[in-house]
Amino acid sequence: MIDKTYLIQMECLIRNQKARPGAVELIDALNENGLSYVIISEQSGRTRAQMVELFESCGFHYIEPGDLYFSAMAAVDYLLIKFPQWKKAAYIGGKGIPAALEQGGFVINNAKPDVVFVAMDRNLSYKDYSDTLQYLLNGSVLISTDSRRTQIIDGVEMIGNGAVVKMLEYAAQKRSVDFSRGSDILLRMALRYIGVKAENALAVGDDFMRDIVPAIGRGMETVLITNGEGINDLPITDKLHPTYIVEDLSGLVR
Repeated sequence: MIDKTYLIQMECLIRNQKARPGAVELIDALNENGLSYVIISEQSGRTRAQMVELFESCGFHYIEPGDLYFSAMAAVDYLLIKFPQWKKAAYIGGKGIPAALEQGGFVINNAKPDVVFVAMDRNLSYKDYSDTLQYLLNGSVLISTDSRRTQIIDGVEMIGNGAVVKMLEYAAQKRSVDFSRGSDILLRMALRYIGVKAENALAVGDDFMRDIVPAIGRGMETVLITNGEGINDLPITDKLHPTYIVEDLSGLVR
């Protein structure tokens, strides 16, 4: 196996609540060989403990809460470093958002929050979005933890959180601070979280633009998982080229 610290996009491991080919074997091999890893995700619907339960239901054996690093956690860690005076937050999104905020010492405050975290929540109303807009108009900083333009739900392409963030940006006339998949800042904070330099890390992802290109820019070696799809249409160049290309995760275990 490649002797690096692995930064693995969660979507490479599970999809539709099923383990992807070679995923269980890879995590087993990493643990058996004593290689460090962290699983990165922009999901916010579950807490880390709930995600561990999902992994276990998919056949994984060794994953613990500390092995997971979500974009909301990256945002909290960044804010604690750069703006330690900010302690009040509002949010829209799933259970993973308040869990990350509270772990970082933030108080959920809907009166005058310093920051507003925006993640996917399919149950929000027009009023909910308008209330969020009022926070932003009153000076709160907009934090994006999920930039998906659309997402597939029950086989149907539906509006993603990235589209919601763009709506709020347009309405408030201010830019969000982006911690979602594909952002450089998420990679930086993940490297800090696991305590490794970029040159000693290996980024594993199946999205060339969102997983591989940012990691190359940060000086990391990379693995592109093709999932059996061709790569001829990808904008791969001599400078932007994965270190390794494999069909599925079993290619990393050999």
